[in-house]
This record gives sequence, structure tokens and C-alpha cells, in this order.
Amino acid sequence: MTEERFFRILEAYGADPAHWPADEREAAQGFALARPELVAVATSDEMVLDELLDRMIEPVADTALLERRVLARLPRPAMPDWMAPSAVAAALVLGVCLGFASGAVTVPQDDMDTIYADAFTGYEQDWVDWLGDDA
Repeated sequence: MTEERFFRILEAYGADPAHWPADEREAAQGFALARPELVAVATSDEMVLDELLDRMIEPVADTALLERRVLARLPRPAMPDWMAPSAVAAALVLGVCLGFASGAVTVPQDDMDTIYADAFTGYEQDWVDWLGDDA
């Protein structure tokens, strides 16, 4: 057992040898008996930490209860669940309608604008007719 390994075991598992890994417990105890002056200070510090950890309240084991308590404290949404998707759908429909209608309200400036407006408004004739025999 090296000094470094002993102190790692001590930091990870505490001062109680019963908590140390079983396969290294005997070697660690032998190291502690061989160097009591080196181990005494570190063991006393770890014992204080072990006592503090032992005095802690046990964590809540029922996660379902904890989940219900946390969810109960969350604020409720201000609007019903169906309103947000409905608002998005209405905005999309309005955007599409305005996009198609914008071709009908534009004033053509030259022949190319007239062709474009006729092709995409769809009010006077179908845009496939505008393509003629090429379609």
C-alpha cells in the first residue's frame, strides 16, 4: 500500500475501515498501523467529516412524491393548451393569404411586372395558360 493510495482511500471512503474496499482494507489498516503519526491527523479530519455526514437527514427516497410537489409549485399557464397552436396556425394562414393577395394589389410599372402579376395572382387566368404550349 502506497501513501498516495492510502490517502485516496481515506478521502473517498472516510475514516471508518468498514467502509474501505474489502480487497484493500487489510493493506490499508497495515499502513495505518505502520505510520500512526502520519495517519493520525488525516484520520481525525476524515472522522469529523464522517460525523457530519452521518448527522445529515436521509434524502427523500420517493421520487414520485418529490416530482408531484415540484410540479404543484410551478405556475400554471395563462392560456389553455389549444390557444398557442391556434394562434400559430392563424398567423400562418394570414401570412399566406397576404402573400398571395399582394400580387393583386400591386400596380405594374412595365411589361415584366404585368407578366409577373398575371402569373402569380391567378384572378384573371390560370398561370398554366400564361405558359402557353410550353407547359
